[in-house]
Amino acid sequence: MYTLVSFTIAELFEKVWETSMVKLAQDIGVSDVAVAKACRKAGIPLPGRGYWAKQEKQRPRKPKLPAIEGVIQFQVLGRAPLPAANNAEPNSPTVQRMIEVPSQLTEPHALVSQWLKSAKAAKLRDGYLDYAGKRVLNAMISSSLIERCAILFDALIKEGEAEGYAWKINAEGKTIVTVNDEPIAVRLVERLDKHPMPPPPPPKRRPGAPWEPDFMSLRRPQFEWTSTGELTFQIEARMDYGERKNWKDTKTAPLEKKLPSILSGLTSASISIKALREKEEARNREWAENEKRRLERVREAEIQRRLRRSLVKHTECWERAERLRAFIKSVEDSLKSASLADPEMAQRWIDWAHKQADLLDPLQENLAQITNLDVQLESWFSGSHYGQVEKGWWSE
Repeated sequence: MYTLVSFTIAELFEKVWETSMVKLAQDIGVSDVAVAKACRKAGIPLPGRGYWAKQEKQRPRKPKLPAIEGVIQFQVLGRAPLPAANNAEPNSPTVQRMIEVPSQLTEPHALVSQWLKSAKAAKLRDGYLDYAGKRVLNAMISSSLIERCAILFDALIKEGEAEGYAWKINAEGKTIVTVNDEPIAVRLVERLDKHPMPPPPPPKRRPGAPWEPDFMSLRRPQFEWTSTGELTFQIEARMDYGERKNWKDTKTAPLEKKLPSILSGLTSASISIKALREKEEARNREWAENEKRRLERVREAEIQRRLRRSLVKHTECWERAERLRAFIKSVEDSLKSASLADPEMAQRWIDWAHKQADLLDPLQENLAQITNLDVQLESWFSGSHYGQVEKGWWSE
């Protein structure tokens, strides 16, 4: 489905100085921004602004190509390598065909008919038509552009379907056009002029009437919006930097004359969206693999930390028990040479003291529990330490 169009740096240098950047980009099947970006990255000098608007004798002289070698590739959809410029034919697939937009709406597409019905019944909200949550074509326009927008959308949808594009309204109410199995959200937006509305004059005070505060002067500023008639077709999608996402009305060319460029831009957008998604998916997979390895390391380290902490705890308890036993032994030795009024009381104390030492001695408990290496970590454990890391015998 995707093919690569390749040029050597010398070939691309000759082409950018033989024809305009826009026409060259159309011939290749990518945007002029993408071609310019590739040239700058490769160190290819480009004609300055207004170069092609001048007569040939007034144009600056073509510079020499720096001693750079390499190949530049462009990924395009279903395109064969470019034919030689001298052998190009008018019906070549690299030449965009013109699309005639009718002056009147005839046999509108079902999506257009549905939108047109809602648009005519819609009220204005901040200057734009408010469709009251209805799932119709996404057109942010004033009421004065309903007819033009319907004709424009109808031509765009029909021409798109002729090239294999699929149009629909999704559950979120967005207009989705599917190109090369890539859903792309699009919309038409009109630029409105915003004007502040002066507050109404305060009511006249009648003679002898008491003073009353003018609360109307404290109200929020009011605005009105007026139609400019300037439409913009927008692609609402994340794409690589430099890919075209907007087509606007201009003084020399309205949107009706830019439908071929819009359809071509949707194709380029589908390629860019897929490439960006695959790049992000690869980055996410790499992150997940790194996170899995990190989690394995920190879980193993946490298991070792808890085993060591248990070992130290048992050791300290055993040492305390041994200290008590040593003290009890010293007491017993001292009692042998001492005369006590109640020897039985002393013996009961010795028995009691031995029991207390045994309570501290982990060796008096279940030895299988002491020698168990199985540590069950919590399911939520991630190895993130928000507090101060405790220091132990093995800390550096």
